[in-house]
Amino acid sequence: MADLIKIDAGFATIGQGAGPMMVTWKAGLFKKHGLHVDKPRIMGGAKGVVRGLTIGEIQFGNLAAPAPLRSNVKGEADLIFLTGGINQQFVMGRPGLTGREQLTGKKMGFVGDGGLNDALVSFIIEKLAAAGIKGIEKEPVPAGGNQQMAALISEKCDAIVITPPESIDAQRKGCKYLVDFAEHGLNYALGGIAARRDYVEKNPEITRKFIKAYVEGMHRYRTDRDFTVNVQAEYSGIADRTVAEETYDLTRPGMPPVPYPVVASLQVLLDFMSKEVPEAKNVDARRFVDDHFIRELEENGFIASLAGSKK
Repeated sequence: MADLIKIDAGFATIGQGAGPMMVTWKAGLFKKHGLHVDKPRIMGGAKGVVRGLTIGEIQFGNLAAPAPLRSNVKGEADLIFLTGGINQQFVMGRPGLTGREQLTGKKMGFVGDGGLNDALVSFIIEKLAAAGIKGIEKEPVPAGGNQQMAALISEKCDAIVITPPESIDAQRKGCKYLVDFAEHGLNYALGGIAARRDYVEKNPEITRKFIKAYVEGMHRYRTDRDFTVNVQAEYSGIADRTVAEETYDLTRPGMPPVPYPVVASLQVLLDFMSKEVPEAKNVDARRFVDDHFIRELEENGFIASLAGSKK
């Protein structure tokens, strides 16, 4: 322990996106690569992660992209994405709605906190309108997957943007998947590990160790279903193991073996964001990415060596 470097890490909310970080921690991989990380903490949403990184409460955070991008372009923070991650999102309809064409003139849940949910709701309403599915209105709903799902089941709204594991529960209660954001290149792209730019510049070796551990953790996630399901169930508080199993099976197939930040998807988000945030207009998403730590691990054979290991 004395030789380990103490750092702090956190994630936005309980859900599938924090899975690789929690697997990395639970498997002891941070320690393996020279870091002492207490149990990663829940930061109360992406804005909480941005705040924690900015004030130095945590050094590395797992979060979705809208909050850090918005803070960056407004000059409130200077955060960079170091990896990609899981961020699988869907539009689900209430019981009785079976196709996206039925959304014409209906209500879609909208949290209104400026986070990923809001960005995706606005994005998909515009895309559906362009496809002839018009008149969708935003209906205020509480933040939190379970509360949004309750609004859907009770028919306060007709559709919501939702992510596993809540989407698994919603499906069991008669809700249907209407849109997979993979259609728009936005799955496995809008989340990942971020840090303050100046911290990374001053602490490249610590950053290198963290990213190496995280990449190995993502490999463990992809290749050890039972271990990952156990971790997912434990940190998410999922009482029904089958929900954790279905969450894993839903998210696993698209996870990349080399988790680069997906600049093209971040650019899509920035371009769309510029409609409401003028500072985002004509901003190059590459400014907010530093993928050289991942590239090192690919070029030096570390990632290939993981493929040849049992875990």
